[in-house]
Amino acid sequence: MTTTFIPSSDNDKAVWLNNFSTKLGTYAASLGVTAAEVTATQKDASLFQYIINLLEVYRQTLKNLTGYKTQVKHAVGQQHLSAVIPALPTLATAPPTVPEGVFDRVSKLAARIKNSVNYTDNIGSDLGIITPTSNFDASTMQPTLKIKLDAGRPHIKWIKGDSDAMDLYVDRDDGVGFVLLGRLMRNEYVDIASLPANKPIDEWNYKGIYVIADQPVGMYSSVSSVTVKKL
Repeated sequence: MTTTFIPSSDNDKAVWLNNFSTKLGTYAASLGVTAAEVTATQKDASLFQYIINLLEVYRQTLKNLTGYKTQVKHAVGQQHLSAVIPALPTLATAPPTVPEGVFDRVSKLAARIKNSVNYTDNIGSDLGIITPTSNFDASTMQPTLKIKLDAGRPHIKWIKGDSDAMDLYVDRDDGVGFVLLGRLMRNEYVDIASLPANKPIDEWNYKGIYVIADQPVGMYSSVSSVTVKKL
């Protein structure tokens, strides 16, 4: 599991890059960063932020248009259609385009900065290029299972988190106890097993444990139950 100072989500990346590009010029001369590199990084940040903002505008407009379409098809209580059909607003002027690989470039630049003889931890902290200390403790990991019926079949979901997989077990009330359903890489599973012929209805129990590097880690989840009926 690799930890990096660059955030994982695109929105957080935009915030991080804005801070880095804004403050880079303050330290550029002492760190051996050229004025051209400062300008290029600021252009990278401007374009990336513009794209993130544009995506949000499109996302919210699509949501609004979808709701409008729903009302066009069917009345919703006492609500009435707006006289104005949703449309994209006037967009801000786009910044200049930049070469691909914004975060590839900035990662290399940050690595070079950290190797500068004038680099300090205070500078790294201000630029946001210090990898955060991880307090990760695999022994405390414990999945939480959520189960619902999907077309009559148990549909189990969980949050994968820092794990590589999860071992999922089931007890079908057949006297065998819990047996391994499988080591699952995805964070959901649909149990397609059929009820025995002599049982029109039964309660099945599930539990799971996280897996990292092919080894179970942490604690088993609480047992989650679901009532299954013959279709």
